[in-house]
Amino acid sequence: MMGSMMVVSVSNAEPIAAEPILRVRDLCTYFPVRAGGEVHAVEHVSFEVARGSAFGLVGESGCGKSTLARTILRLIPATSGAVEFDGQPVFDLSAGALRGVRRKMQIVFQDPVSSLNPRMTIEQIVGEALSVHRLVANRAERRRRVAGLLARVGLGADDIDRYPHEFSGGQRQRIGIARALALEPELIVCDEPVSALDVSIQSQILNLLADLQDELHLSYLFIAHDLAVVRHFCDEVAVMYLGRIVEQAPAKTLFDSPRHPYTQALLAAATRPDPNAPPPRAVLAGEPPNPADPPPGCAFHPRCAYATERCRRERPALARTGAGGPRHVVACWAAEDACDSDVGAGRGAAQSADGLNLA
Repeated sequence: MMGSMMVVSVSNAEPIAAEPILRVRDLCTYFPVRAGGEVHAVEHVSFEVARGSAFGLVGESGCGKSTLARTILRLIPATSGAVEFDGQPVFDLSAGALRGVRRKMQIVFQDPVSSLNPRMTIEQIVGEALSVHRLVANRAERRRRVAGLLARVGLGADDIDRYPHEFSGGQRQRIGIARALALEPELIVCDEPVSALDVSIQSQILNLLADLQDELHLSYLFIAHDLAVVRHFCDEVAVMYLGRIVEQAPAKTLFDSPRHPYTQALLAAATRPDPNAPPPRAVLAGEPPNPADPPPGCAFHPRCAYATERCRRERPALARTGAGGPRHVVACWAAEDACDSDVGAGRGAAQSADGLNLA
C-alpha cells in the first residue's frame, strides 16, 4: 500500500561532505527501576547529522529512538555522553544559553492530537514561542507571523482563531510543523511525524517536509517505523536495536546491501506489491530482550540465526564492512556470513522495502 505513495525524494546521493550540524558521542540514557537496576534505553550511541541532510533512525517499538531524540534536545537528562549542536556542547550550556540553542533545534511530535493544547487557539499554539523569545512586539505582529507560518504549511489565515479539535489529523500535524518553524530552526527532530496519519495524508506531510527542507535549508533527524518512508526521505540511516545502533549507512547502501542480520530480517518482512507472491519466510522469532536485563554479548544473539559462542560472550562494536563503503558500519561478528546467505533475503528483500511498516 505504501508503494503507491508519492514522495518528494530528498537526495540519496552517496557523498555528504557538509560539516555536521549535530554530533552525538557515546550517549547513554538509563532509567531507574523501582525493583532495582536500570533500563538501558539508550546505550553508547554515536552519529553525526550533516548540515542540510535527513538522518533516519529506524527500529522496532521500544528500541530507544524517541528517548534518544528527547535526550539530544535535553528534554530528558542524559546519563553520560555528549551532544554538540553547531559546535556547542548542548549538555554543558546554561539555561540562558540553552534557550538560544533551542531556537535552532525544534521537534515535531508523533501524535498530532496530544501534542496540541486543546484549550489554546492556533494563534496561541504557533505564536507562543514567538512571544516567549520576544520575537514580536505586539499581538498584531504575532498574528501576522502566525498567518504566514500557516500559509507556509498549507493552511489558511482564517484558521488562526480555531481550536485543534476543529481540524483533521493531517491538518493538526501541519500546525505542529508550523509551530516547529516559528523560531526559524536549523534542525528539526521528526519523531514519527506520519505514523498516526492515513497513507494519503502521509504523502502530503512528507512532501511538505521535503519542500521545507529545500526552501529553508533544514536538517532533519527523522524517526520512523516505516522503512519505505525512510528509504525515500533520508540520506543516511541508522538501525537501532535495544538502545544501540547496530548498522548505519547511506540510505541506498543500507537498502541494497544490508549486513546486519537484524536489518536483513526487517527488510525480508517487507510486504511485496505482488498479490500472487508467496508470503515472506519468517526470519525473526521471539521478542526483544528486557532492556533492564539485557543479555551478555551481542543483544541480538537470542534471535539470530548466525549466533556463535563469541556472540554470546562479546559485544561487537560498530566497524566498517569490507564491501559497504567507508560510511557503512555494522556491529556484528558474522556480518559477512549473513550477507552471503539468503536467510535475510538479500537484495531482493531490500528492493521490496516499499510497504514495510515495523509497527
